[in-house]
Amino acid sequence: MSNLGLILVPVDYSACADDALRLAGGFARAFQARLLVLHLLPWRVEGFLQSPPLDWIATEKPRLAEHVRAVLERGATPPVFEIAVEWGSPHADLVPFAIDRKADMIVMGTHGRTGITHVLLGSVAEKTVRLAPCPVVTVREGAAADRALDRLAAEPPHRLDVRPGEVDHLVVRTPVTVTPTDLLSTAHDRMVEHRIRHLGVVEGDRLVGILSDRDIVAHLGHLQHTRVNAAMTPNPTTIAPDVAIETAARLMIEQGVRALPVVDGERIVGVLSATDILEEYVRAARRAA
Repeated sequence: MSNLGLILVPVDYSACADDALRLAGGFARAFQARLLVLHLLPWRVEGFLQSPPLDWIATEKPRLAEHVRAVLERGATPPVFEIAVEWGSPHADLVPFAIDRKADMIVMGTHGRTGITHVLLGSVAEKTVRLAPCPVVTVREGAAADRALDRLAAEPPHRLDVRPGEVDHLVVRTPVTVTPTDLLSTAHDRMVEHRIRHLGVVEGDRLVGILSDRDIVAHLGHLQHTRVNAAMTPNPTTIAPDVAIETAARLMIEQGVRALPVVDGERIVGVLSATDILEEYVRAARRAA
């Protein structure tokens, strides 16, 4: 039996937000979950400190409802949804909204900005993944959402039990991976792009190793000429999604590692790092306060 009751989807009318909305619709249909679509209106309009129109929320709601209905009707029967339009900033107000509405999952688009754009604007998706009290699925514009929807349609899951206290609660099920024959320069670029320190190494769907930023540092100056299989740790210790977080932390200490691949069978579904565990305990302390 699924405990996925409410799926929150923030939208800004961008293409990647629309892809996230379609994927959230697929989850809602698969698990008979409720869909809540949120649009946050900025206090600042076009960079100027000026008062927004008082009736902006009233006029925005029908526009949002029409847009959501049009997106969800693309190729499938739309699930039941509700909308919310509020003043606020996605960077500051999305996570508090999710906590207030007791969301069981957040599905959101990400533009995947890197470099100076990322430094200046920050990453709403990245901050949400770190601070949200529930699982977060991030979706990039393009074919990823279509593949996920096809998979949901072909193999409808029987349940989605993601409970706080288990490893699966911390894992974003879109793991970033490389293959053994990829160059270390490619692996380095992916770590920088996704702001992560570990990559699963796969052959097809099968996990064959793990690569860390420390492994890459050992080959600086030769990244363009060195394959991942020359630097990775083969056959790493792995954990299942339903392992308790405390057990995973103890295993990291015993093994002297900073991350553990999370696998379902032989297929990698994420990587759990020591930082993920530390941030979870910080969130737990904040919720208990």
